[in-house]
Amino acid sequence: MSLTADLIGLVLLTLGAAIIFAVRRARFQRTNTYGVERFPTFGAKLRAQLGSHILFGSIVMFAAGTITLASGHMDSWGWIVMAPVGLLMLYLLLG
Repeated sequence: MSLTADLIGLVLLTLGAAIIFAVRRARFQRTNTYGVERFPTFGAKLRAQLGSHILFGSIVMFAAGTITLASGHMDSWGWIVMAPVGLLMLYLLLG
């Protein structure tokens, strides 16, 4: 695999992990001692819900980076990562 594809996969993986960490950290900072999220305004709650949607996109970026890196290294360690992905796809196709 080329260096460019490895670099793209690594960037996607890193950005996805950083966004996941930031969104979950913000959620942790909003919770009180009883585990309930508190918001000062309704707009803050809407922004937090937007963060939840961004979390889904970052999980997709993280997965895309992982698959990109694994597909480039199938001969050494990529099959370990791609085997569960292939089984999941087979499960989704067969229902």
